[in-house]
Amino acid sequence: MITKSKTESSGGRTLVNLLGIPSIILIIFLGEITFFIFVTLVSILSLREFFLLGKYQKIYPQFIFGYIVTFFIILQYYFGLGHPLTIFRHGEMLLLFTPIIVLAELFRGKPNALSNILFTLAGILYIPLLLGSMVALRQIDPVVPDMGMKLTFCLFCGVWICDSAAYVVGRFFGKRKILVNISPRKTVAGGIAGLTATFIFFIILMETDAIASRYTSLNYIDFLVFSIVIGIFGQAGDFAESLIKRDIGVKDTSNLLAGHGGILDRFDSLIIASPLMFLYANNFIY
Repeated sequence: MITKSKTESSGGRTLVNLLGIPSIILIIFLGEITFFIFVTLVSILSLREFFLLGKYQKIYPQFIFGYIVTFFIILQYYFGLGHPLTIFRHGEMLLLFTPIIVLAELFRGKPNALSNILFTLAGILYIPLLLGSMVALRQIDPVVPDMGMKLTFCLFCGVWICDSAAYVVGRFFGKRKILVNISPRKTVAGGIAGLTATFIFFIILMETDAIASRYTSLNYIDFLVFSIVIGIFGQAGDFAESLIKRDIGVKDTSNLLAGHGGILDRFDSLIIASPLMFLYANNFIY
């Protein structure tokens, strides 16, 4: 018998998907500035959820400085080098803000100063530096029109397809667990199904010429790499966030999204997949 709480959770999850997925697709297609604003908001909200986890361990990260650094990191991804607003590379930016964060702790009067500093820096490295790379992917100089937009669309769709296939197959056919101590519901069958579904998705795109064309060098090797990045490392991003939550002792980062937990819970698969996809596309396709 399905309990009321499970029914409400399932209904909330469905509603979030019905509203969220079309909205994100629209944002991707609306343009670069719209996507920049979206990723900035997602990163700040995700960082806030991450920082709030600290209270369970009596850790007090620096929220304001975290938000400021997040904005400038994503701004760097948006404009790139050579723009007056992005005079620092990401490494130089961290060199600038890390001493400020350390010195600011002197005046906060909070316990566990070392943990506060390290947790603040960990959040910055984990969320905006990695998740913000989606903006860089969207900004890739196109060999064909809107290549960055198409790759970003494929990243999101690939992650959604992978998650959905892994969830459905794992729920009905999964028996053997992958990492039971970290994420007890994730199964080997679900993981394989997610990777397979992602690969099929990219094969369909290749065969229908949805991304590849005579104007670009995209080939089956590229699509295989994209499938691995999303199908394996996307799921690894999910496990990584589950590891953090299990270490803290919580199930979800928040209850903002019904049936999905928090913003960070919803975008965890992109945290590792998006920088890897950008690095490959930027260095091996163009």
